[in-house]
Amino acid sequence: MFKVGKVSYVNTIPLFHKLKSFPIIEGVPSKLVKLLRDGEIQAGIVSSVEYFFFPEKYLILPNISISSKGSVCSVKLFSHKPIEEIKNVNITSASLTSRYLLYYIFEEKFGFLPEEKKLSDAEAILLIGDEAMENERYPYVYPYVYDLGEEWYKFHKLPFVFALFLVRRDADKDFSKRLYKEIIESLNSFFKEAINNFKEYRFYFTNCIDYSLKEEHLRSLDIFFEYLSKKFRKGKPKLEFLK
Repeated sequence: MFKVGKVSYVNTIPLFHKLKSFPIIEGVPSKLVKLLRDGEIQAGIVSSVEYFFFPEKYLILPNISISSKGSVCSVKLFSHKPIEEIKNVNITSASLTSRYLLYYIFEEKFGFLPEEKKLSDAEAILLIGDEAMENERYPYVYPYVYDLGEEWYKFHKLPFVFALFLVRRDADKDFSKRLYKEIIESLNSFFKEAINNFKEYRFYFTNCIDYSLKEEHLRSLDIFFEYLSKKFRKGKPKLEFLK
């Protein structure tokens, strides 16, 4: 059976709006990555670093991603101190890509990695998805808030690719192609017909999240994968797409 992984966050709603032909398995990004890697699901919208580590397992669905347009609005560092004074941080276990993006920002901007600590001892906390947007409402808890998509944009003037829609190489190709077609139809339908039903998130869908995967996104991935390649002393993978 061809199963598809869906991250349980608001930002995946447009991708799955009209997806009817496949069983959907929901979970946080780190859970879905494991299911996809182990073959428990055949496709999913997962952290882009999963492709970096295991390119031999996957093909990328073209023209689809979850990326930032500058500020991503749902991947944020909440802090008791200005970012230049942060020495330690608590990092959500839900994501892989956001963790390494945080590492990149600190290494490029300040030349060091913050120490990871449990929440009660940390000066800052990295949150993603709905949880990040909810915590934005409580500035008296964390007076300093940094959007990681915006921080990346300051460096490169490019979108940051947080997630790719991957299919396993051993998955049925006809099902994979049908999935791709339905996702594109779902995106088009959502922004034409359904977005007004999500007034609370309209700004988020139209100004924060980019669902495309164009040349500028690929340049951004190349920069990020180059960083990971040096960090892990691993060759940079060639991007291979479903055809």
